[in-house]
Amino acid sequence: MLALLFAASLAFAIQPAETWTLGTTGKYTQLTTASQQTEGGNVTYGNLTGNVSTEKWAGFWGNVSGNIVLAPGANQPMFYTWAWTSADGGEVCAVAAPSFTWASVQAVGAATIDAIWGFDVLNTDSASNTLADASCNVIVAGIAVPPSTGVTTNGGTFETCAVADAGAPVWKDDIAFCVNITQGGTLFNSLTGDYQLLTAANETAGQYETYNFWLELD
Repeated sequence: MLALLFAASLAFAIQPAETWTLGTTGKYTQLTTASQQTEGGNVTYGNLTGNVSTEKWAGFWGNVSGNIVLAPGANQPMFYTWAWTSADGGEVCAVAAPSFTWASVQAVGAATIDAIWGFDVLNTDSASNTLADASCNVIVAGIAVPPSTGVTTNGGTFETCAVADAGAPVWKDDIAFCVNITQGGTLFNSLTGDYQLLTAANETAGQYETYNFWLELD
């Protein structure tokens, strides 16, 4: 008797991104220092302007490429390949951890992100003051997430939606930041691209945040 055993597993259309091609990275720094000469007895009126870099947030932007494939495994011959372009749509998601439970993706509030990352909710650049759109919509892993918290970044095309994989998230690996892929979308620098994503970051000086990226190709 020949017995055939099949192993079945639940798979989602969203999968880890396989490669990262680094373009440019940078941080805002002040160009000049305002100064004014004075002497004893002088009282000087002056209005000051200036920008200060946030330490709570990081941004990613660029293009997306890939295919939908049928293959026996990574680095194996392709049984069949379906050509995909960014015009077909999809999502880019980033998680500050190696894993995320996409089967239970759901909405999350900005105050929860403040608590998890230890941000002062009263700060101008807190999550509560940044992710102010409570009607952010995204479909991830085939699940239409109920309106969640999000923000449309400069350029106007791309809105980052924060989502969770637990009803009461307490860890960074419970939170994902996602954005819809849009071919030729307007970026913050007036160029065009496929995605622009805002993510929370460790605001402690000298500390870094490692994000793992996930792709869903429609």
